Amino acid sequence: MSRLFLLRHAKAQWAKPSTKDFDRPLEEEGIASLENLAQAMQKAGTLPECIVLSASHRTRQTAEILVECLGIDVEMIIDDTIYSGGAAEYLQSIKNNAGSRQLMLVGHNPSIEDLALALCNDGHEPSMARLEAGFPTAALAIIAFDGPLSDIAPGKGYLESFPHPH
Repeated sequence: MSRLFLLRHAKAQWAKPSTKDFDRPLEEEGIASLENLAQAMQKAGTLPECIVLSASHRTRQTAEILVECLGIDVEMIIDDTIYSGGAAEYLQSIKNNAGSRQLMLVGHNPSIEDLALALCNDGHEPSMARLEAGFPTAALAIIAFDGPLSDIAPGKGYLESFPHPH
């Protein structure tokens, strides 16, 4: 059995004329959401062994703050295809980094939502309903698979959890 943690970056500041979208930092509200998420993850005992993330400033901040709040030491792999890629690129990135049984991908919408919906054929009913309603910032979908992450495919995942992030 393996688990995939799909995390949308936390709430970021709006782009300013002098700031590129790629360089937008997190807002204080986003940082607080990550602190709450870390507490929930620790309580549930579900922690990633490795994190793959976009190179954007907000996803790097999201991963770094979450890891610090969790108090864990995990490998963080930056994949440049995640920033502008779609669900297919996200899926390929997961397969390319499937060495751990508990992998987190920190990415962007709409791709992260599209991938979560494609992977989950079934799941915890309240979580499925929340996922189908949208994938807000700092939201975490935890998806279980019977086999290794290298073998994941659309419709093969079970959504274990998709709590409200705030």
